[in-house]
Amino acid sequence: MYHDSFEVHYREPFGAAPKGSPVTLKIDISDRYRISHVILHYILDRTDEEKTKEMDIYSQEHQQISYEITIKMPETPQLIWYFFEIILEDHTLYYGREKSYESGEGKIYDHIPPSWQITVYDPAYKTPDWWKNATMYQIFPDRFYTAGKLEMEKAPETSLVHAHWENDPVYIRNERGEVIRWDFFGGNLRGITEKLDYIESLGATVIYLNPIFEAESNHRYDTGDYHNIDPLLGTKEDLEDLIKEAAARGIEIMLDGVFSHTGSNSIYFNREGKYDSLGAYQSKNSPFFSWYTFHHYPDEYDAWWGVGTLPTLNKENENYQDFLVHDEDSVIQTWQRSGVKHWRLDVADELTDDLISQIYRQLKQKDESSVLLGEVWEDASNKTAYGKRRDYFLGGVLDSVMNYPMRRIMLEFIKGEIDAHTVHRRLMTLGEHYPKQYFYAVMNMLSSHDVERIQTMLEDYLPGDFSREEAKVLVKSQLRSLSLWLYAFPGVPSLYYGDEAGLTGGADPDNRKPYPWGRENKDLLEWYRKIGKWRKEHRTLRTGHWKSFALDKDVFGFERWNESGIDHFGESASDERMLYLFNRNTRRKIEVNLPIQKGKWQHMENKKRIFSSKNTILTIELEPCEAMLLRLMK
Repeated sequence: MYHDSFEVHYREPFGAAPKGSPVTLKIDISDRYRISHVILHYILDRTDEEKTKEMDIYSQEHQQISYEITIKMPETPQLIWYFFEIILEDHTLYYGREKSYESGEGKIYDHIPPSWQITVYDPAYKTPDWWKNATMYQIFPDRFYTAGKLEMEKAPETSLVHAHWENDPVYIRNERGEVIRWDFFGGNLRGITEKLDYIESLGATVIYLNPIFEAESNHRYDTGDYHNIDPLLGTKEDLEDLIKEAAARGIEIMLDGVFSHTGSNSIYFNREGKYDSLGAYQSKNSPFFSWYTFHHYPDEYDAWWGVGTLPTLNKENENYQDFLVHDEDSVIQTWQRSGVKHWRLDVADELTDDLISQIYRQLKQKDESSVLLGEVWEDASNKTAYGKRRDYFLGGVLDSVMNYPMRRIMLEFIKGEIDAHTVHRRLMTLGEHYPKQYFYAVMNMLSSHDVERIQTMLEDYLPGDFSREEAKVLVKSQLRSLSLWLYAFPGVPSLYYGDEAGLTGGADPDNRKPYPWGRENKDLLEWYRKIGKWRKEHRTLRTGHWKSFALDKDVFGFERWNESGIDHFGESASDERMLYLFNRNTRRKIEVNLPIQKGKWQHMENKKRIFSSKNTILTIELEPCEAMLLRLMK
């Protein structure tokens, strides 16, 4: 038996399907089976309703019988799950996915099998075109650059302000492990504005800022006042100036929205009594009391992951929703008037889809090019949180998510935990599950403020039997190979500040070191400028078609192309084909043979290296940890 959801012969069209559209499914079965009936089972995720339809024979040749059926997708966006039942004369077999989290071909079972997924979405919702073409630069504001004199009197009372920019970040904790003093380096918004030319030189077209609103901590995920910029970072005018100056360079600004919880030391909760307000902690008569859930007033309340300094907000409270979205002076509308169009939602899983949709509609109502990005760590198409399936990619909820699944795939591959065939299958699964509009809009990254920096991870992964010099060379190759993969793949590549300069860092707070101005790794910096330029100059790398493949257990690759001057979204583009290849083996050169059209392929970095296809076979030798990007010459 055989069905492969990646092949249009067996499932047409490939991938997610618009609501109300037809999808044709086929399965081939050996004629040695004495078949009575072949039944397609499909389940509607919204209602758990299971439907069955008998499949028709459409061909019988080469000792196999092929069965086919076309089903109409529901008008309500949701997930559809399907598998096959083969009723024989004396028993029943089933055919389903081999693994519950990987699509592609399946296998035979004697019981109900894992099902394939079809994401049924509303095609009326489109992700903004500029975003699909974007390259992101993520900044942790306190650690990027300080413009002017650091005004220490504006730091919270319990702060530790570093005298030296080169210091390492620290947490000063009490015996219970709670942070009692936050350290600051003094990076500010005017510092980012002063470095816009540098950011532009990396090919970045959007800057994502970690939280900038008034807060007690250096990370500012404990919001004190959503309507005020943190005094250490600057003023509302500084933000407006940054937005204006960035726009003059073709760069958008995205803010971090922390709307699932506030700080305990906030104008809304006011546990420490630092604000001139009647906070929810102080009185049940507080206008903010209904925003929080108390179990034993006032000291027992819902808090994010049980952290008492981060009391959780009641996202279904209408008063809070109005404050956040609908009032004329709501958080979203206030900052829209300052030019803020794009938001990344912290812990999106802890917001309701309804609240996210309200934010989405308010953003789009003001400017359709606005982007709403969610922090989601899993496959966003079938994510379940708090017992509910999330609607992130069905239309009208999010434009994008942080693509942690792809990051996990890349790192597992480089560590040797999975082979290239598994990489291909898992990336194709994401491509199958995500509607095309969203697959080309996800935020792809190697590092972020929540994980170890990529260079540190690679140094830790490398086997210990290499000399220091050998290890240095291999890590450099791995860094180049993974970043090239990121910049050549569909989606929005995100560069975490300092990665391009060779900044290292383990777990938080080590991954939030200050940018090493004057101490940059010049070779690495030049490399990131180069790949940023390639991505900007070649639309093929942004919105072109893609096809991945495994050539060896250690060699993964993918092709990008535009045909007849049209990209994947029907937009005008140059006719172009490009090829990415990566040998992850740390010790062995590998020669690969690609069945590919005739022609000459030019190495993007070293233009003198040209590979010719002979008899429709392209032969290339890859050094250990080497990746290359080739372009078909005209």
